[in-house]
Amino acid sequence: MESATLSAGRLSAFRDGAASSVSLLFGMVPWGLVAGLAMVSAGLTPVQAVVMGLLVYAGSVQLAVLPLLIAKAPLWVMYATALAVNLRYVIYSAVLAPYFARLPRPWRMLLGYVMVDMMFALFVGRFRPDDGARHKHWFFLGGSALLWLGWQAASWVGIFGGALVPRAWSLEFAATLSLIALLVPLLYDRAVVVGALAAGTVALAGAGLPLNLGLIAAIIVGVAVGLAASRATRRAKGA
Repeated sequence: MESATLSAGRLSAFRDGAASSVSLLFGMVPWGLVAGLAMVSAGLTPVQAVVMGLLVYAGSVQLAVLPLLIAKAPLWVMYATALAVNLRYVIYSAVLAPYFARLPRPWRMLLGYVMVDMMFALFVGRFRPDDGARHKHWFFLGGSALLWLGWQAASWVGIFGGALVPRAWSLEFAATLSLIALLVPLLYDRAVVVGALAAGTVALAGAGLPLNLGLIAAIIVGVAVGLAASRATRRAKGA
């Protein structure tokens, strides 16, 4: 009886996570279409594009690196760009560590692979590490699994049916709007706001730099300023 109750709780949490993330697909689908189109436009074969989508599963990195691939940029620049764009996942990992620290390594690896910005924001807005919710990792998995499926499906449509998508459709703008809508609720304290403003300022100032160097600089400066502001706030409270 206890085992059946446990299984029912896991399934319920998984379903709740999937149901809660349905609305996020409205931002995920345009982004996936753009990524699929970009991969084939960059010269990848459909098979290569599908494999890249499965292995990388990071739309921002794909869209940042693909122009460098077209420009035949040095490999180290591509690696540096991918690393800089995904620096935010270091922060995500630090935030999620108290939630999932007791899970086995395979579980943590799985959740790390399927984690995306939207699900991270949804999850931390709903749960706390010490809230006593027993199956919150199943909630996270359910929501992330639905988003993963939506991303792959949209990406495949972009890869195999890109020619059928009218060029007048501003999918890039729709995806950008979805990310802005995600960002605004995350601006919950001074450190985050200051870091975002610093990153935005540097990104605008460096928009004309080649090889996405302005983007790389913006991410590095934003993270550094945000961390410095967070430390200053903690010191002020301690004083």
